[in-house]
Amino acid sequence: MSFQIRFKMMTAKAASAAMAALLLASQTPGFAGSVSAAQAEQVTEAAPGENEQLDMTSNDVPEGAKISSKQASENILKLFPMLKKATITSAQFDPNNRFPPLEYKTWDIGFQITEGNHSMGFNASVHAGTGEVLSVHMPSDLLDKQLSDSEVKLTKDEVEEQAVAFLYKAIPGLKEDAYATLGDLYQTAGQQSLFGRTEYQFAYQLKHDGLLSEAETVYISVDQSGLVTGYSRMTTAAEYPSSKPAVPAEKARQQFEEQFDVELAYIKKNSLSSKQGQQYYLGYMPKDSSMVPLEANTLERFNAMTGKAITEDTVQQDKPLKGSAAAFVPANGQRLNAKQAENLVKKNFDIPEGYKLDYSQLNKGSYWSPNNQVWSLSWSNRNANMSYMFMRDISAQVDATTGQIYSYSLYQRMSPDAAEEKLAEEKEGKSVTRTQAEKLAIHSVIALVPDATEQFKLSSVLEVEDARTFIFQRYLNGIAVKDDLVQVQVLKDGTISEFYANLAATPEQLPASKEPAISYEEAKAAYLEEFKLVLAYSRYGGHGTSSGQVTPSGINLAYMPTRDDKSIYGSYEVLDANTGEWMSLYSTSSTAVQAAPSDIAGHVAEEAILNMNKHGVLIPDEQGRVFPDRVITRGDWFNYLARAVNPNLDLYYTVNGNDKLYADITAESPYYPAVRTLIDQRWLAGNDPEVNLNPQEEMTREELAVLLVRILRYEKLAGFYTLPSDLPNLVDANAVTNKGAVSLSMKLGLLPSIEGRFMPARKVTVAEAAQVLELLAQLQGKTDTFMTGSRLY
Repeated sequence: MSFQIRFKMMTAKAASAAMAALLLASQTPGFAGSVSAAQAEQVTEAAPGENEQLDMTSNDVPEGAKISSKQASENILKLFPMLKKATITSAQFDPNNRFPPLEYKTWDIGFQITEGNHSMGFNASVHAGTGEVLSVHMPSDLLDKQLSDSEVKLTKDEVEEQAVAFLYKAIPGLKEDAYATLGDLYQTAGQQSLFGRTEYQFAYQLKHDGLLSEAETVYISVDQSGLVTGYSRMTTAAEYPSSKPAVPAEKARQQFEEQFDVELAYIKKNSLSSKQGQQYYLGYMPKDSSMVPLEANTLERFNAMTGKAITEDTVQQDKPLKGSAAAFVPANGQRLNAKQAENLVKKNFDIPEGYKLDYSQLNKGSYWSPNNQVWSLSWSNRNANMSYMFMRDISAQVDATTGQIYSYSLYQRMSPDAAEEKLAEEKEGKSVTRTQAEKLAIHSVIALVPDATEQFKLSSVLEVEDARTFIFQRYLNGIAVKDDLVQVQVLKDGTISEFYANLAATPEQLPASKEPAISYEEAKAAYLEEFKLVLAYSRYGGHGTSSGQVTPSGINLAYMPTRDDKSIYGSYEVLDANTGEWMSLYSTSSTAVQAAPSDIAGHVAEEAILNMNKHGVLIPDEQGRVFPDRVITRGDWFNYLARAVNPNLDLYYTVNGNDKLYADITAESPYYPAVRTLIDQRWLAGNDPEVNLNPQEEMTREELAVLLVRILRYEKLAGFYTLPSDLPNLVDANAVTNKGAVSLSMKLGLLPSIEGRFMPARKVTVAEAAQVLELLAQLQGKTDTFMTGSRLY
């Protein structure tokens, strides 16, 4: 379903697992991995007379496991022989450090890499029942060395061949028709950066008994040299039902067509754009209830989160908001201080006794409020029962200008083996009905969200064991706004444990006309023509809630709607209501830069500009132009360089409201994210609020040479080149002030001479900047300092 239920997880997710979440991946035992006879080697060799390091693994097989820790470590080393250079530091059976807990037993093997006084620790996991490796992510120390040593640069197709080969190696006995590819996940997550390792992550949906299974997914990361850098196998212990449906496909299709419906919606053109730069288009989307899987034996529509049949009272059909609560009125005065923000939260939510505000910070630049400042607040009770891991924490976000509360969360972070203390026990005997909970949720939305009764309707309700989550959809001009919603979670005792409001769209971002070129009937017919029903296994449950509970997990045999009969994830495209084209629902900045700039054909720097466009360094304007011969400013160069490190630079950053990096680089500056990135990389000198950086000044070739030397860490070396004779082949050597910087830039091929002259005062153009950045990228791995460490974002 398209609800964005914000269940919280205790364990930090790796980047690949975050991508997996977009595909609703889950966890299940699969094929047994074979046990390798290889012995784990130790990094540290004992010097004569010293005690050898103890082997942390053994051949013991504990109760509940079918393999030993030594077998588990050998299986890891078989897939990743480079880890023989690491030391095994721990072997833990069934570690109790995850929430929600896994449904099966695992071995967690700890590794460490040591170089001098520097060490890095990391873990890998193996299924203790099947012996199959479940997750390994190579440490950056090893990968950076591999990048420096390798001259290989494979194409994306060649990289994918390596991923497929590894898939068969990781799952012995896997048949060719036993999986389906989900492609390169980075295609929906932004560009590969120009600097650093080029890495691709591929996903594969596995089959059970010949049917695709939502519970069986593999993620493989491979870099441009063909090295597998990460592996993750999502699996579960839930029992599979029979693969033979009681209801034939024809009858399921008939019911699907009878229940299918679409609605007009405002949809973001670019899901990764900042709120300020976001634009929307009109599209037809299936209604949530239309894309719900059909249980293959009963044809009941069931909730993908709980596995329970969907009833009329859970799908509210856009119920208007009615209540006696006073409507939200924004503050109309001076900026709120931390105490005033705290009082607003206490006025609207029940802060339990004993909780004290222990953190407050004023931030600017958040997605919610790019033009205002926002208070981030948190409360904790350090006297709470120690069965809570870190106690129960409360957090909130409050707009310091308007007083609007964007989020509130009461989060019970309990350790899995601790005695579960429920809020219901603290308020013994108190319980609210569904109607009472709905009334509480509607009351909070009216009181806390601007224009709530005019813009929001109750669209659905999700019920789990201990809570109900009410989802409110936003409408503008009578049209739904995709992803603009409010969620309110009410516990069974009547406590509001979570409130979350996302109001991204503004009237000026919406298309001028609200009348679609394609009619409702045409859109519905187009969907029915395109969409198929695929018989597959659907996973549900296994999620941790903010109240500390875990939803039961299981597997259903289901007919699942999709546009591609080789995939069970077919609901991520929508129909443009004016062009009739199928659009990616979660399109990103990567799609925006794939088209070549419109004004570079035949330009001498065309190839370099195309490469910068591919990596998100150069962003064309709305007409597709980059103006290759335009002179750039220092600020332009800072932005190019920072995007070369992080192409999604403009999307995710937060700053302190009073932060000032330089006298002319404050939190409001359009160059702030780039300058902060370059300071973190040590490519600019440390911030100094009393010094001007002058980002508006046009960049000269000599200034660029100085900045390049800074990036390469050759400032001191450049100091040895101070004479005109250090630039023997330049007619204008006497005109160069920073002879060392110019000399090194020329020797490295970054800034070549022009007809025997360097022309230090000549201004740098967009095209020249693109060429320099491409040459700089080619130096990776060829110098002692440039991009040899892990990136900082």
